[in-house]
Amino acid sequence: MIPHHHRRALLQVALASVQGENVLVVDDSDEGGLVLPGVEVLRSRGRQGFARAANLGLAAAQARGAAQVLLLNDDAAPEPGCLAALRAAFGPGVGAVGPTLVGPDGQVESAGIDLSPWGRLRARRRPPTQAQAAAALSGACLLVSAEERFDVGFSHGMEDLELCARLRRRGLSLVVLPQRCRHVGGATLDRRSPAAQRHAVAGHLRLVGGGAQTPAVLALALAQVIREHGPVERVPAILDGWRDWRRRGLSPGDGRKGA
Repeated sequence: MIPHHHRRALLQVALASVQGENVLVVDDSDEGGLVLPGVEVLRSRGRQGFARAANLGLAAAQARGAAQVLLLNDDAAPEPGCLAALRAAFGPGVGAVGPTLVGPDGQVESAGIDLSPWGRLRARRRPPTQAQAAAALSGACLLVSAEERFDVGFSHGMEDLELCARLRRRGLSLVVLPQRCRHVGGATLDRRSPAAQRHAVAGHLRLVGGGAQTPAVLALALAQVIREHGPVERVPAILDGWRDWRRRGLSPGDGRKGA
């Protein structure tokens, strides 16, 4: 199931990587009208964001009798053998399975994600040699049960980490595999843009629930901007993200059944 925004050239690459599978594309683009020969397309209201678009697709897949769904970004492409390995690893007691994500340069982007008690997120960069447990996994390529839903309170980013946290609280394990999925990343929104910074801060605060962790989250965001040499417009975007979080609610959980 591929939520699609506007990246048609990348979408064709993603579709080619899952050729022969039952594929559902959720068209969440502004313009709509997406037609893909031989592929089912489900239209959202447009610009609903990843969580709502993914929930729409998950509900449709579940209604069609699917037990598990592979969530795939439209800028991601599993390498040969990846899908079979994901299926094989999904069993009793497992909440989600993900591959090792690699960027366009072949470098590891994420082999699982760790979250420290004080709120710091860190993607693992060392590729695993076998299946291993992870604290969280990226939603760019993620096999989950068709009954799962994302929290729609997240506007852009962090909704995958919240789902992973929820799965772990239910006693389910998260598994990352050495098999690889190529991921362009940042094709929806430049991660160094003020808008991306704003969404990241709001989502991060919603993920950790704010409270005593709020100063740490804001400090981490500012340190990242400094480390990446701006641009300076990202600094006020940090405060904008904090304001967004205050307006939308202090913790995750509300509305995650919505589509």
